[in-house]
Amino acid sequence: MTLAALPLVSFQSAGAQLPCAPASRAVSTGAQRSEAPAILQRRITLRARNIPLRSALDRIAAAARIRISYSAEAIPLDRIVCLDYESESLRQVFSQLLGESVRPVAVGADQIALTPSAPNVSPATHEAAAPAPNVSQLDRVIVTGSTDEAVRHSSPIALEVISGEQIVRRGSRTLSGSLDGIVPGLWLWEQSPLSMLSGYGSIRGSSSFGVSYPKVYVDGVEVANSLLVSHLDPDAVARIEVIRGPQGAALYGADAISGVMNIVTRHEGTEQGAPGLQVRTQGGASASDYSASQVFAQSHAATFRHGEGARSARLGLTATRIGAFVPDAFSQQLSASGSLRYVRPRGIVTGTFRLFAQDARNPSGLVLTAGESSFAHPGSAPIDSSRSQAVRQYTLGVNASFTPGERWTHSAVAGIDGYTLRSALSTAGVFPSAIDSALADATGSAVRASLRASSVGSFGDRARASATLTMTAEHSVVRDVATSSGSSLSSAALQMVESRSNTGVVGQVAAAFNDAVFLTAGIRVERNSALNVIGEFATLPMLGAAAVRSFGPATIKLRSAYGKGIRPVQSRSRAGTISSLRGSLPGSTLAPEEQSGTEFGADAFLGDRIGLHVTRFNQRASGLVQPVSVIARVFSGDGQGTTQLAYQLQNVGEIANSGWELKASLREGPWSGAATFSQVSSTVEKLGKHYTGDLQPGDRMLEVPAQTFGITSAFVQPRWFASWTVSRASNWINYDRLALLKAFTATPLGEAPYGPELRSFWRTYDGVTRAAARLEVDIRRGMTFTVDAENLLDEQRGEPDNITVLPGRTISAGLRVSF
Repeated sequence: MTLAALPLVSFQSAGAQLPCAPASRAVSTGAQRSEAPAILQRRITLRARNIPLRSALDRIAAAARIRISYSAEAIPLDRIVCLDYESESLRQVFSQLLGESVRPVAVGADQIALTPSAPNVSPATHEAAAPAPNVSQLDRVIVTGSTDEAVRHSSPIALEVISGEQIVRRGSRTLSGSLDGIVPGLWLWEQSPLSMLSGYGSIRGSSSFGVSYPKVYVDGVEVANSLLVSHLDPDAVARIEVIRGPQGAALYGADAISGVMNIVTRHEGTEQGAPGLQVRTQGGASASDYSASQVFAQSHAATFRHGEGARSARLGLTATRIGAFVPDAFSQQLSASGSLRYVRPRGIVTGTFRLFAQDARNPSGLVLTAGESSFAHPGSAPIDSSRSQAVRQYTLGVNASFTPGERWTHSAVAGIDGYTLRSALSTAGVFPSAIDSALADATGSAVRASLRASSVGSFGDRARASATLTMTAEHSVVRDVATSSGSSLSSAALQMVESRSNTGVVGQVAAAFNDAVFLTAGIRVERNSALNVIGEFATLPMLGAAAVRSFGPATIKLRSAYGKGIRPVQSRSRAGTISSLRGSLPGSTLAPEEQSGTEFGADAFLGDRIGLHVTRFNQRASGLVQPVSVIARVFSGDGQGTTQLAYQLQNVGEIANSGWELKASLREGPWSGAATFSQVSSTVEKLGKHYTGDLQPGDRMLEVPAQTFGITSAFVQPRWFASWTVSRASNWINYDRLALLKAFTATPLGEAPYGPELRSFWRTYDGVTRAAARLEVDIRRGMTFTVDAENLLDEQRGEPDNITVLPGRTISAGLRVSF
């Protein structure tokens, strides 16, 4: 299920989901029928309103009992269409849906290939002259399509959709490598192979003094811990949909304070419907300043597909490993994903599953730079390098959509997601970094079950005035278990079990006038057991407006939106177990975190060649909670006490987030390119009464880059393509972790810097630039040679601090073979 298939469809594409205009029906003459092949004379009866062309082709294939092949680059699959056919021939159906730019070509008795029209060739001649081998020459053939996809014609918010093709061309297997520089306003720190968590440097600034993250879904199923979604199998991803800011909270509820992300997996079948196997193997070397020689890195994958568009199945396996880019360390990942899909004229049912396992061994000490001394973990015994971090994740879900008539569409998703985590991070306890402490000497697990159902109805006349009504109900339950070894205020191990539930009801109305002005208003009322401090009920509103006007080939769109989000106080296992955490200060109450604000934007398009997007956002996050370092006495069972560093959750106050987001894209023949730029201001506006940490009013939020930008480019030919990308984050404040480590090593723990004293260890980081490139060459049919170059500038440190180490320049080559 996509964000569009969830209730987001109402505000995200409200104007595009308009009642169907009367279809202009061409008269099917006897001469026309005689010229067309028998398969194109086949007649269907089919009705559906306001669905993407991708889904329309799926339903046509199911109704006519045929297979449809096409190139995703040649057809506007996101375009919203209406189906209203009564015993209409396939020839007329395709003519109305696709116009003159795409021709249906009969290939055998039960398959149609949609191909770009050839100039000066009549339809009859084109079909007669097209032999079956032409289908195999289509670039990236897809048989029918996948589930409903979000559209952006009338959306009042800045929604980004990153296609699977973009992800494959970047060649990255991490979430940060796939999104940074493509989605303005969003920045993830580069994923270290030794880390289990994603690190979000900015999602339009900072929405938390702890850990900022969006609410993450996989095929519409909410994951149990958003931070653990850090690696991707590029071959399995159809697209990633991203909402930035709290505007999505009115539909998706608590924890969508920073935004919403949905990862949609692939569901298509094979070209002929027969079983197909694709195998990929790749190996290379990573440079490292901390290893005597280059480090071997490898990746292997296999994908099995079976079936056609109406019935299809997919199973994929991926394994990756990198050796000791720092001494005594390694990291390896194993993932599996699969899907089943069944398409009927009035509905689609898909099933999906995901498994992910990662193991990483930490070094026994920290090697800071070549030639410097190694430092053991301060304040305690060195970490045993034989202990490994490990995470196991799983997702299982079913998604169904049903269109009983031309007015209503019903959809539902049910799923379960969970994980187990075991970890020991070498830098834990040095200073209050939420990401580091999230993995400190902790073991945790969680499982979330969710059910969501929605109905979308369209009313009125598209040519004049129309409305879309969305009604949604959802319920989810989650159970967290976290265990700490008791390294703080008590020497005994601590296990915490927490169960929470969330029930939400959404109502939303979107109105459209003359297919040019679009207004959206919605509200979510939810009962969340984690909000007991303010009462279990929360009300989350959303308002939006958009205006679209065309000037010849150019289209201009103006948009604005307001939203409010809320996040309960983070539990240990949700944001990762925070080492030494022992609750709030006496007399204080930890309220949930909130964020609300507005965005205003303009979009300009010149056909499908040029796109320009500008967004201004102003958001305020309040009631925020931070783990603050304190010095406390720890008593063992015999009554002996020692002084240790601990953390307390404290309400800090408010943050003001504002900035600009810009994006430009250009497509010219085989070449395409895009550039993004973001300017973000994230500052502390107000402090809580009992706050004892190192922040002061007017301070910039730590680890939030002031500027980010990215440039991507691709050149595609029939037998090869090349792509490159450059992304950069600059000007952020963070701790000088090297100086802190030395201070903790040289100072008794009871005298170590903490609280406001940590300000003296702040430093400004100038920035880090990443560069990567990819080349694919078809050696022969079914065999492709690939070359990937990552971290071309060989940046190993400086992101997001001066102690985190990443693999250096990595060059790898491989083969992909299809059977």
